[in-house]
Amino acid sequence: MAANPFEQVKSAWLEQVQIMNQSYWFQRLQKGDLDLAHYKGYLQETYHHAGLNPQIQAFATMYFKENHRELFGMFYKHATSEIGHDLLALGDLVALGESREKALQSRPLPTTAAYNAWVIYQIQFVSPLAYLGYLFHLEFLPTLQGREHINVLKKLGVPENALTFLEEHATVDVGHNRLMMKYVDELIKTPADIEMVSNAARDACVLHQKMIEASFENGERLFKR
Repeated sequence: MAANPFEQVKSAWLEQVQIMNQSYWFQRLQKGDLDLAHYKGYLQETYHHAGLNPQIQAFATMYFKENHRELFGMFYKHATSEIGHDLLALGDLVALGESREKALQSRPLPTTAAYNAWVIYQIQFVSPLAYLGYLFHLEFLPTLQGREHINVLKKLGVPENALTFLEEHATVDVGHNRLMMKYVDELIKTPADIEMVSNAARDACVLHQKMIEASFENGERLFKR
């Protein structure tokens, strides 16, 4: 097996991130060619997506064949730290003048529901290692370009009190990146494992991109005034 599985997973994931960044909506994001309606759409779907992440992380431990007690303890602490992040996104939406009740009563878009369902299917029916690829994407994307996106949104007039979700992840996920290195070192054992996690990281990026793009389009419909 190659000496550094972590770097192999990261390299595969970065290739997909570069493809994502060349897409229509992400080019607009990077150029600041969005408005508050798009960001509101993102926050609403992020509320629906982030709420399940703690449970999914705990769920994944049921499907590893070995009882990695120490590592699972880290998993559960990590999952606990994610509880309430959906409410950060909801609070940001309310800070921008939108109705909390309407957001609570809204349904996730199909792309958001599919993203949540995909990782659960991978864990249960393919391999729990696929969860590492999903988590890798979610933890490294904010530290890679979250600060850049926050600066773009500030230039669009988004106030600090409506950026709490992105600020939290751009900051806290630095520590979670170190956890990811530990997870990969402990759980990846073979070249097939590297391929599984790398493919899942790429797929997680693709599906997250589709979720975000759909959220921008939905934001135009719901919040454009």
